[in-house]
Amino acid sequence: MADTRPLLLLTRPTASSQAFRDALSERARASVDVVINPLLSIHVTGPLPDLAGMTGLIFTSANAVLAYESLKGPILDIPVIAVGEETAKAARGLGFSVRVAAGTADSVFGLIVEERFDGPLMHLRGEIAISPLAQRLTDAGVKTFEAVLYEQRLEKFSLTTKEALSQDRPTIAPVFSPRTARQLKSESEGLGAMWFAAISPAVADALPQGGQWQTRIADAPGRKDMVRLVEQMITETVTLERSKQRL
Repeated sequence: MADTRPLLLLTRPTASSQAFRDALSERARASVDVVINPLLSIHVTGPLPDLAGMTGLIFTSANAVLAYESLKGPILDIPVIAVGEETAKAARGLGFSVRVAAGTADSVFGLIVEERFDGPLMHLRGEIAISPLAQRLTDAGVKTFEAVLYEQRLEKFSLTTKEALSQDRPTIAPVFSPRTARQLKSESEGLGAMWFAAISPAVADALPQGGQWQTRIADAPGRKDMVRLVEQMITETVTLERSKQRL
């Protein structure tokens, strides 16, 4: 009998994919076969900017924190504003005092403006930015600089991944960025049915629509809500496959 266990396709960089897998409940992990195939790879470029006089650092991804660590950035006695809990955890792990936003660039902007942070701030990020956060903050009266610490290179599915996704079994794929969504759309053409868990409407809009593809959106743009959604999707998919077997 063909294996009907769902596949869980994780396409973030390897460390982030492993962390997401580990955040799932033991029951969810035991119900799926996990395929990790990053569609974006992280390459630290630097250099670190001059941080003298900065009153706070902004990180909008855990990858930026890891790049900062790789570049031997100093642990300063100034606050870090982190986009969400995953990024905050990475920054706390380095020894920073962290304020946490609600998972989006807009929420970072709102936190900084509402709590009247004094500038200058430094936004440390990757080469691709969804929002011109530093310029928005500067325009709002909080002088903010930015520096690119890493680049994100698009990757393809391996032959092993293509073979796995071509099997007659459902695939659940959490997606965390529009750029990954567009690459996933390109790479999944001609493969089997896939159910996407999108972290936001913007990500959902970049995913393929109709046919063998279905998309659901997390209640809020954070890992906790994505974990909850993926666990629900795993439960529903397992229940559906079992009902098919009984027919």
